[in-house]
Amino acid sequence: MKLPKLNVKNDSLSVITTFNGLNRNLRIGENEFADMQNMTNDYYPAFGNRKQRGIIKTLTNPMGVCGGEKLSYVDDNKLYYDESLVLQLDATDEERQLVMMGAYLCVFPDGIVYNTIDHTHATIENSKTSTGAITMRMCKLDGTEFTDQNTYIGTTAPSNTSQYPYWLDTSQSDSVILKMWSSTYSMWTSVATTYVKISSTGIGEGFKEYDSVKVSGIRTKGYNDYDFNDTLIVYAADTDYIIVAGLMDLYYQQAAEYPITVSRELPKMDFICEMNNRLFGCRYGLNNAGDFVNEIYACKLGDPTNWNSFPGLQGDSYIASCGSEGAFTGAVAYGGYVFFFKEDGFHKLYGNAPSNFQMIWRPCRGVAKGSSKSIAVVDEILFFKSRDAVVAYDGSEDTISVKLGLEPLFDAVACGYRNKYYISMRDQEYKYKLYVYDITKGTWTIEDDMRCKYMVYANNATYLFDWSNTIYAINNEYIYLYNFPSDNLFPADDLYPGYVNLAPYEGVREWSFTTGDLGMDNPYNKYVKRINLRMQQDVNSKVKIEVEYDSSGDWEYVTEHYADKKRNYEIPIAVRRADHIRLRISGWGEFRLFSLTRAVEGGSGEDES
Repeated sequence: MKLPKLNVKNDSLSVITTFNGLNRNLRIGENEFADMQNMTNDYYPAFGNRKQRGIIKTLTNPMGVCGGEKLSYVDDNKLYYDESLVLQLDATDEERQLVMMGAYLCVFPDGIVYNTIDHTHATIENSKTSTGAITMRMCKLDGTEFTDQNTYIGTTAPSNTSQYPYWLDTSQSDSVILKMWSSTYSMWTSVATTYVKISSTGIGEGFKEYDSVKVSGIRTKGYNDYDFNDTLIVYAADTDYIIVAGLMDLYYQQAAEYPITVSRELPKMDFICEMNNRLFGCRYGLNNAGDFVNEIYACKLGDPTNWNSFPGLQGDSYIASCGSEGAFTGAVAYGGYVFFFKEDGFHKLYGNAPSNFQMIWRPCRGVAKGSSKSIAVVDEILFFKSRDAVVAYDGSEDTISVKLGLEPLFDAVACGYRNKYYISMRDQEYKYKLYVYDITKGTWTIEDDMRCKYMVYANNATYLFDWSNTIYAINNEYIYLYNFPSDNLFPADDLYPGYVNLAPYEGVREWSFTTGDLGMDNPYNKYVKRINLRMQQDVNSKVKIEVEYDSSGDWEYVTEHYADKKRNYEIPIAVRRADHIRLRISGWGEFRLFSLTRAVEGGSGEDES
C-alpha cells in the first residue's frame, strides 16, 4: 500500500549571542532593545545590569562645578575646592561658571580668582574712587619724583647741568620731550618713556604691576595733548598711588571735591573656557556700557584679571567682533583651537597670540540652546548635543544618535569617562533619561531617569549632580580606595579585590529591558514557537519575564526566577502563535544575558514547492 507523503515542518533556530544595546527606531535588530532601564554594555557581547553608583554627599544648592585634578563646586554661594570650603561668595541666585587656569580657579560672573597653591584670592574687577586730594607728579619707574630742584623746564637747555640733570624741553609746544644730560657723551638725550605718579589715599589698593586700568575724573591733560582719562597700564602700585606712563608738568593737585576713579573691568561673558594659559569668553547681548555686542574675548597671557590690556605685546588681551547671527550656545578648547558655538555653526579661533589670532565661521550643526553642558571630550573626540542629534566631532561632524529615534531631546548635560559618553536629556514631555554611548562599540544604553544638573570629571572620577542636590560617582575608582598591602585589607567585590569601600552605595535598583518586535522578518507565516534565555544570576536576585502579543499593549506574565546562589540558568519560554511578539525582562540583583534563542516554525502559508 502506498501512503501519502507528509511535509514535516522543521524548526529553524536563531541564536543571538551579541547584544547591541538600545534602538528606538521602528525596525530594530534582533540583538537590540527598544527600551531599557539600569542596563549597561560593560559585559559586551553579553548584556547586564549596571554597577551601583557611590553616593558621595548631598549639597544644599549646587550652583556650578569644575573638574580637573580636584573637584571644585559652588554650593549655596560657598566655593569649595577639594572638599574644603575656601570662600564665601556674594549671595545671589545666579549660576556660576568655574574654570581652571593653571593654579587659578576662576569664578564667573563673580570675577573671583582663587589661588589653589597659596589659598589667596583676588577679584578681577576692582574700582577705587579718591576720597581726598589727588596729586600727580612726574617720576621715574621706581617712584623717584622729579622736582624743580633737579629738573629744568624751558625752551632752551639749562647751562648748569650738575644742578639740572633733567630738562623738560618745551621748545616745540606740540612735542614736549624730557631729556637727560649724559656726562659720558656731553649731550642731552631723550628719555624714551616717562611716568606719572597719581597719588591719593587708597587709590592703588587692589592693583598690581602691569594691570590695565580705566582712569576717569582727572581735570588736566599732559603735554602733547596726552589724556589721562583713558585705559592705562599700571607700571607700579601701592595702597596710595599708581604709576602710569605720561608726560606733564612736574606737579599737579586736584581738590578732593573732584574725585577720580581707577577701575579694572571684567567684560560680561556668556561662556568661558581656557587654552594655552589664557581664558577665552564670548558675549551676545549688552555689555557693561549697555551697548549690544557680538564679541569674543581673551584675557592677558597668564593673567585672568586683565581683559583690556593692549600695549602691543604678545601677551596682550584680545577682542574681536563676530558677524554671525544668533546667541552663543557654548565654548570649548579642543585640539589646539577654541570653539565658540551657536546653534547653526561655530567660530573657530586659531593662533597662539593676538598678533596671529585668526577666526573662521563654519556653518554646520552647533550646540543646541540649553545644552552647553553637553560639550565633552572623550577619547580625543568632541561630543555635543545639537538641535536634532548628538554629534561627534574630530575635524568633521558625525551623527551618533540615530538609534535614539526621531523624538527630539532637550537640555542635555554630559560628561565622559574612559570610553563612554554619559548624557542626560529630556523629551517633549519633560521625562529625563541618562543615556550612555560606548565609543568603541558604537552602542547606546539607558541607565535610569536621573535628571542631571551637572556632570564633571575630577580626581580620576566622574561625578553626577542631580536635581535633588546629591553627588554620585559613576566609577569605582572613587568609591574604592586601593589599600594594598595593608593589615586591614578586605575584598570589596570581584572586580576590585583589595579595595576599601569609602562611599555608600545607592539602594536596590530594579532593571528591565524590552526587545523589539520578534517575528516581523519571518516570511510565509512563520511564527516564533519557543524562546530560550541563557543567563547568569547572582545570589538573592530575581528575573521576571513577560510577553506582549501582536502589539496589543497587554503584557502577559510568563514566569519568575529567583536565584539562591550565583550560577548560570537556561529559561525556556513557550509562546502561543502570533504574528509578532515582544519580551520584557525585568528584575533586581546582578544579571547577565548570554544568549537568546528563537525557535521558528513554518505556518500554512509556507512555500512547499
